Amino acid sequence: MPAAAVPADRPAWRTSSHSAGGACVEVAPGPRGVLVRDSKDGGLGPILQLDHAAWRELLAAAASRRTGAVGGLRITQGVRRTLHAGAQVVTFWHVSMAGLTLHYTDAEWASFALGVREGEFEFAPAL
Repeated sequence: MPAAAVPADRPAWRTSSHSAGGACVEVAPGPRGVLVRDSKDGGLGPILQLDHAAWRELLAAAASRRTGAVGGLRITQGVRRTLHAGAQVVTFWHVSMAGLTLHYTDAEWASFALGVREGEFEFAPAL
């Protein structure tokens, strides 16, 4: 297997090139849409599986730094103290679906938003 190849059963996770210290929104094409997780959780936290409509809404909301909802996806703002890998973090952006919520700091969301605006996440999700 070439060094750059990723086994079919393992998502090819990526973050924005603007992420500082690696903490950011992580996304990967998935079997039925796009997978989204929080890199602060070290791969052990919840993973949202977004269909195409929800993925487009996430990109639009991030690019314009607004809240939004489509189907079961909800993007909200509000200060919360959340636990990530044993450490308490003050988060501001919250992405929820199917009873799971991902929490991001304003800096993490801003890095993702900048990557979205620059086209870093324009890929066709695996179907």
